[in-house]
Amino acid sequence: MTNIRQISFIVLLTVWGCMTAHSQKNVMPLPLDSGTTLKGNTLCYMLPTTALKVTVDITKVRELKGYYAEYAQSLLGLTNVISENKTFFKVNDVHIEPVEVPDFNHAYLVQLSNQQVKDAVITKTAKSKTMTCALSKEVQPYLTYSEPIPNFFKNYSDLSYSEMEDSFVETKIIDGIVTQVPANRTKIVTKTNSQKAQEAADAISKSRKDQYSLASGEQETPYSAETIEAMLQELRQWEENYLSLFTGLVLEDIITYTFYVIPEEGAVAVPLFACSQTEGFSTENIANNPNAYVLNLKPTFPSDGIEQALTDSQPEKKTKKSGYRFRKAMPVAVSLHQGQKNLHDFGVFNMRQFGRIQTLPTGQNKEGIQQFGFIF
Repeated sequence: MTNIRQISFIVLLTVWGCMTAHSQKNVMPLPLDSGTTLKGNTLCYMLPTTALKVTVDITKVRELKGYYAEYAQSLLGLTNVISENKTFFKVNDVHIEPVEVPDFNHAYLVQLSNQQVKDAVITKTAKSKTMTCALSKEVQPYLTYSEPIPNFFKNYSDLSYSEMEDSFVETKIIDGIVTQVPANRTKIVTKTNSQKAQEAADAISKSRKDQYSLASGEQETPYSAETIEAMLQELRQWEENYLSLFTGLVLEDIITYTFYVIPEEGAVAVPLFACSQTEGFSTENIANNPNAYVLNLKPTFPSDGIEQALTDSQPEKKTKKSGYRFRKAMPVAVSLHQGQKNLHDFGVFNMRQFGRIQTLPTGQNKEGIQQFGFIF
């Protein structure tokens, strides 16, 4: 029996020796104390934290006054027309996507064992999860869609001249006899706005009459149903073009903004942006803006878990020997608010900064540093 115990003890020592030989010597929080001296090969890593990629679609609305808006009521009986040029902005959509990034507040230095150096842990780790995802917090805007001004509306104002036949009597001497001869000439005259508005109103009236004639079958030519539909569509477009000269146009451009935010540990509200009707999108000075769009973060684990997570996230004491630090993500409900109004619930995201930082015993985990964070 004694021999069996001795053999078991020897086997246990052998296994423990193999584990510690292949594992790290020590893991220390950065920055190191000024008096710390290091020997041998080292690696550094950062714990991951959760950033939120925010994508915002803003609609820029341009209202353009029609050229003949002041004649809309007198010629067409229209009162609901655009009376002045105006531009305003509105939020169209907000999308949130979680992304894991390095947490610069939790960086560690790993002293490698001789066996790890022999096993080329540095080379293997370098080929694994390295820190290549540093994020820029700058806002990246780009135009997603732009609605152009229709050519008809844009160019119609150029039709400002017309030809007029001017008739008169010209006096000539023919064969010594004074004779009055009828004559005429063509001259270019400028149209007034009221004349151009009347022409546009007449074009609308003619288009409607032609549509009625086609739809009622008054035309003598036996067109096919497809041909009649195509002609009606053309006439409706013609009518719409001329109507826009009175009612004006509403054009919409969609501008997409993309940026990243990294909520602090234990944060419950993260201001994202503001959108003014006159100025549009902004991320400047939004902390105290009552109209700012704000992310509300609500952990779904008990409140004492939050307190424990925050306690464990405080600056660490630099002990003589310690193992790898790691932090698991915790479920957090994320929603978008403006003032007291809940605009949208994005659902539950797993967020690292709400998790508790834990320490493995020294010698545990063979060479899986890439499991715990980003190597740098």
